[in-house]
Amino acid sequence: MKCGIIFFSALLWAFQNPIEAKINYNYMDEREMLHLGETFKEIERLENVVKHRHAAAFALGSDDYINGSISGVNDMMEIFNKIRWISRHYDRLRRFEMDKYENITQISLAEAQVSKKEGENLQAMEEIHRKLFGRDDLIGLLARGNQFQIYTCKTPQSPQQFLYRFYLDYVLLELKVHALVEWSWMLLRKFGRGGSIDEENESREAYKRRTSGTLSKIKEFMSQTDRSVWRCDPRNHKLGVTYEEVTSLLQGYIENEVDLNTDGSCKRGCGYYTSSKNEGCFNNKFCSEQPKCPGGVYDCRFVESDMEICQADKNSNRRYEFIQYKSGLVHGRKKSCGTWLNRARSWNRWIFMECSYCVCLCDDQSPKSDRYFNLRPMIADVDNNRVVTGLRFVKRNRIFHLQIQEGELLPLGVINETTIQWKPVDAYTITDNDVKESVDFHMLTYEKRSIDLGELKVENNSVVTGLRFQVVGTHLQMQAQFSRVDFEKGMLIEPKSTSFWVSGAGDQQRERLPLKEVDVPTESHVPSIPFPNENQYIEFTNTGFYQDAAQSTVPYIDIRDVISDPVVPLSGIGIYYKGRDGYGGFLAPKILTYDFTPHVQLPTWESLNSRKVEDNIVN
Repeated sequence: MKCGIIFFSALLWAFQNPIEAKINYNYMDEREMLHLGETFKEIERLENVVKHRHAAAFALGSDDYINGSISGVNDMMEIFNKIRWISRHYDRLRRFEMDKYENITQISLAEAQVSKKEGENLQAMEEIHRKLFGRDDLIGLLARGNQFQIYTCKTPQSPQQFLYRFYLDYVLLELKVHALVEWSWMLLRKFGRGGSIDEENESREAYKRRTSGTLSKIKEFMSQTDRSVWRCDPRNHKLGVTYEEVTSLLQGYIENEVDLNTDGSCKRGCGYYTSSKNEGCFNNKFCSEQPKCPGGVYDCRFVESDMEICQADKNSNRRYEFIQYKSGLVHGRKKSCGTWLNRARSWNRWIFMECSYCVCLCDDQSPKSDRYFNLRPMIADVDNNRVVTGLRFVKRNRIFHLQIQEGELLPLGVINETTIQWKPVDAYTITDNDVKESVDFHMLTYEKRSIDLGELKVENNSVVTGLRFQVVGTHLQMQAQFSRVDFEKGMLIEPKSTSFWVSGAGDQQRERLPLKEVDVPTESHVPSIPFPNENQYIEFTNTGFYQDAAQSTVPYIDIRDVISDPVVPLSGIGIYYKGRDGYGGFLAPKILTYDFTPHVQLPTWESLNSRKVEDNIVN
């Protein structure tokens, strides 16, 4: 076996058994050996933490996650390349104890670590630190959000998760460079190639200088950075896969005014009928050619006296495909009518009185209408120390549920990945004998079709363990259940007795986010963006008459999973609206990842010089 291998194996044994070690090379300093041994241990411990937290998802700007036109992206890619290069050097160092390497190979690696040449590891570390924390302030650029607010949805991590994971990567990198340099000086001394004391101290001072101001800066940025995770629009929208619809809540409906009152008169005009219902079918005219509206008829208006109506297929959620008026005006998207085309023409009664066809909205409370929201709570299995880790909307039996993902909480905010699952929703129907409206489910109507937007969060060492919807006035409102947690032990603290519910502000304090004369959201050619939603609410409503013949209910509901990668406990959840002006947009859930800021620490020079390093990375 080569002499260098004997030396290195003995050196590593000494690090792992510092008290029992009797090796007394004249070029070794026991304090240096202990220092390097503790550095190796700290790296190993931190790598065990990191493997539970996956990689920092630098995923900004495109479906392939990288957009070189964004400020800072190219610098970040250069940094990641240098991180990989340094990590490969460290891996080679650790392999020396197992494989046979020539002395010249070890010396070559060691000389590369202490070289001050451009591109070598010492200079690479200085360059990385300068770009991240120096005058370039790349960490500040990222944390301030000029990318994150637009592109966070393309990553599986919240901006704070990214910074936290990147902080772990950076600490690992500093420790690996430090270990490589310390090992290199010791090895080079053995072969008579060591540098001066000043050179060795200079590299150590560089470590102290770089790390001294890093902790406060990263904690400051983490405390200010967004912790939300949400989903961008998919490349292609697909009903039942990426989104669902509330159907037939309010829908464009053509009815003659003679059938909107009990006396069969035509003396009031369409605008009179702001809230009415179908009262018959006079003389079997156009009313006999379409299903009548079984619920309320609202907000009628007169457009023109003569129109042609392309009726939708009987299996469709639509009533009409389009309406074309005699003047050429079209409501909806005109195309060849694949079903049947009917004509509706107003007529005169006693010469001077016109019985006009009105364009109204129908609140169609029929079995074709999916308009129900679950009111039963969804609670994680707190008896087995499980917490909420993700959300998604699902539609079962015409009822929308906000489903939770749960997982077992472990120490230091880690989730046991083998326990992660979507908790099954209750598969009841609205017609079951033991199911009651306003108890088990909420039914949207013309008068009760609002849903509150915003976030529910708690910052005092609590995590989300459940949720439910409640009805406040005429508004549907989400509540979140929080349970206190011992972060270090990874244990919920008496969740059965100490858990508590948090609600948003009442509907009287909220401002309506208006949707008026909008098109279906899947017709937009640009991705949706989140609208400000704190202390706001939105009403489910019809699409515009001109755009869609008022045949769809918006917003649509995004049904894709909202989870982080890696999965972490949550300190909040929310419902928000995303869209574009002129389009109906989407209602979607979001999650707020746990705030790791109070648990961020950095290994100091003093801690690496002690025989026992405290758990000072994520304590």
